[in-house]
Amino acid sequence: MYLKKRHIEILREMKKTESQAEIETKLPEEFQIRAIELYILGFAELEGGKIKLTEAGRKLLEISDSLNLAELPDVIADTEIMKMLELLEETGKISESWLEKLKERKLADENGLTEFGKALLQIYRETHPVVYLTPEIASFLRGMPKLGTLDELVTFKNSRLYGDNIVNALQAMRLLLISPPTEKGRAFTTTPAAKLALRALNMIPVFARAIVLRKEDFEALKAGKTNAELESMGLSDERGATEFGKAMMETYEAMGRVEEKVLPIYLLEDELNVLKAIQEIEKKYETNPDILPTEKEIAKRVDVEDLGAVLHLLESKELIERRLVKNKDTYWLTEWGKEAITFGTVSPDAMKAVTYAESGDVPIAEWVIKAQEEGVVKAGITDKGRFYLKLSREIRRKPYLTRYDAAILAKLPKKKYIHRNELIELVQNYVGGDEKEIVRAIGEAEAKGFVVELQNEMVKLTELGEKVKTALENAKLQEIVKVKFSVTPTLYNVLKVIYDNLETFNRIWKEKGEARGYKMEEVDVIRKHLSLSDDEIKKALTMLRELGFLGSKSLTEAGKTLVEAYMAI
Repeated sequence: MYLKKRHIEILREMKKTESQAEIETKLPEEFQIRAIELYILGFAELEGGKIKLTEAGRKLLEISDSLNLAELPDVIADTEIMKMLELLEETGKISESWLEKLKERKLADENGLTEFGKALLQIYRETHPVVYLTPEIASFLRGMPKLGTLDELVTFKNSRLYGDNIVNALQAMRLLLISPPTEKGRAFTTTPAAKLALRALNMIPVFARAIVLRKEDFEALKAGKTNAELESMGLSDERGATEFGKAMMETYEAMGRVEEKVLPIYLLEDELNVLKAIQEIEKKYETNPDILPTEKEIAKRVDVEDLGAVLHLLESKELIERRLVKNKDTYWLTEWGKEAITFGTVSPDAMKAVTYAESGDVPIAEWVIKAQEEGVVKAGITDKGRFYLKLSREIRRKPYLTRYDAAILAKLPKKKYIHRNELIELVQNYVGGDEKEIVRAIGEAEAKGFVVELQNEMVKLTELGEKVKTALENAKLQEIVKVKFSVTPTLYNVLKVIYDNLETFNRIWKEKGEARGYKMEEVDVIRKHLSLSDDEIKKALTMLRELGFLGSKSLTEAGKTLVEAYMAI
């Protein structure tokens, strides 16, 4: 979206005449540029010296009819303003500085979105822009950085003497997004549609004219039809859409599409050190099979505060796998784990810069700067960024809950956003801890899929988070928040075996004798399904009962809910 006062002034003149020449006489300033932007936005049709209102143009004219344009700033809406509108609508709260910008444009007031704000947002969602790629726009798109801070984009634009109209056109086509300002400035990203546009443009040997694709052109190509105009642009021939035409159709379909975000993976320094220690042991194992990567052997090579917790965390991310070897519990690198050693550490915020951009949303400057510092972004996504994005997309995360996770889930209400600062205070009052630790824990909780934190620092439970919250509330929550980590991949795997073989366990539980921490018959069944030592199985069963996920002779509702929450993802 890119809407200026001059656009509305032109639309108002269009009620009186369709002649471009007449309107340009009254409004000469950059008329041709503004007319083309109205065309790209889908508010006007340009044909043979005439400029005609589209249905979307009529709606925009109608909702802006009562506005006093003299009271409005030059730019009424761009991608930055539209993101503020979306966040205010979704969460009900944005910063005072953002709200002030919306108030200046009559898009919001103290009560939220105004009627004008609501209507503009609706038009934005209902209107599809036109593909309009000139040689100049194509050249800019090819050369520009694809993700970074706005300063970098402005520097690129100015150093190559491009005009602002290029940036405006890319925003109008939803190929470029600019974030609202935060403490560290603004960020920008090209969208997945821009990537598709570039792929299509690379099919053209010589780019000599504007490539235009409107809704009716898209539908004609989809129906296998052709005409002289489409053929002259290379979009079709006598057989229908060309490969270039199909690529442009993909671009058209992707414009404005926001996909579900991938959960951002992270890797901390302690985790990386443990991976390296396991790698060292694995090399020794090749020549001496008696040296195994047990927890005790790993502890000899790395100094971390809680090695058991780190091992559980790495297993939850599929960076290591647990195996029973020579009747010992051992930990081995997966292919993912080996590659992660090469790329090093990464934070959730750095990966959010990438996951937001890849989904068609805009990250904030803080995330982008963090991504640049950590080597995830450099004018675009680096090899490191692509690896961790692939890891984030493809691994099947296993449950791992710390006491901070439990506190965050306990204190976040269902179906409602609260500000991160409020959540930090709630967690501190509940389980203690300093602010820095809790801020990191919120980022980690997002990477685990429990919460989502938006650009305005508003946090909400995800569907998985709501289900796990229900499980914790049905279990012994007060006991859960006392332990450093309450649910690990091992505990979950044991619980899942019980869930999957409930008839067998029901028979065992009906037999005489109290289960207390465990019964050997339970251990025998679990041993057949999991590569774990008897001691680990006994510890898991005892812990599951102490925390309320397993009763003395039953699978509790909390345990059932927890298993089913992860089966659904």
